[in-house]
Amino acid sequence: MSVSMTEGSIIKVISFNLRRDFGPSRKNRWEVRRGIAADIIRESGAAIIGVQELLPRMRRDIRQALSGYSIFGQGRLMGKKPKNDEHSDIILKNEEVEITEVRTFWLSKNPDTVSRAYFSVFPRICTVAEVKLKKTGQRIRVFNAHFDHICWLARTLSVRLILNTINEYNQTDPLPTIVMGDFNAHPNSAAVRIIREQLHDYRNVHLQDVYNALDQMVGNTYHGLKGKINPHSSPIDYIFVSDDFEVIDVCIDTESRDGVYPSDHYPVMATLRLKEPPSQEDPAAAC
Repeated sequence: MSVSMTEGSIIKVISFNLRRDFGPSRKNRWEVRRGIAADIIRESGAAIIGVQELLPRMRRDIRQALSGYSIFGQGRLMGKKPKNDEHSDIILKNEEVEITEVRTFWLSKNPDTVSRAYFSVFPRICTVAEVKLKKTGQRIRVFNAHFDHICWLARTLSVRLILNTINEYNQTDPLPTIVMGDFNAHPNSAAVRIIREQLHDYRNVHLQDVYNALDQMVGNTYHGLKGKINPHSSPIDYIFVSDDFEVIDVCIDTESRDGVYPSDHYPVMATLRLKEPPSQEDPAAAC
């Protein structure tokens, strides 16, 4: 079935855990992987990229490698430990989008300050940006997060905090919304089901999983730098979008170069089309 694509309404987005640099393996050091990661982002044509596990020096490398892009977000430790201050930043392609507002909040019961949730090992953060598409002037709100890898209660709280934040924004300034990131959770987990099955009380928040657009089962998005694909496994990296979007295409990029992968996670890419807003003269729109 062919899809009508309105000029300027198509946008590509990526969720990409870049894997912080640690461990003894020289083959998988960031210095080896950074060029591949930058190439994948650039060659994808994506206008909005959510990255996780981005250390400050990795951030500097990406900024230098990606001319024509801007990076937004704060570290989860607010710069108190500069070498280990992970970011969950949002990267924008300047030619296509521009920033209008950005902030970072903590996925805890104290979201406005450096803090941890329940038994989480580290502070976890979400960066939210309001961006404007230059071709159309349409504004979009983007959330990029990295959930805790140990505590399921912390992951569930993280989802509820993001949904509550979307709800608060929608009360006064509803916008097409994208939520992406490394959830460290499988599709049947409580954290993911809350979003996918609308297991919440926010009537003005409805998000669809872009994986629903695929005909086949989604395999693993984490591969531990081994590059294996298990169709019987499941993803932990996600992109969710509001009903303002039509999902045109979804791709899990499994590319490597000379046996080297850009990360221990595969980047998840989605091509989206913003739907035309309902006409005010349309009787159905008034119902």
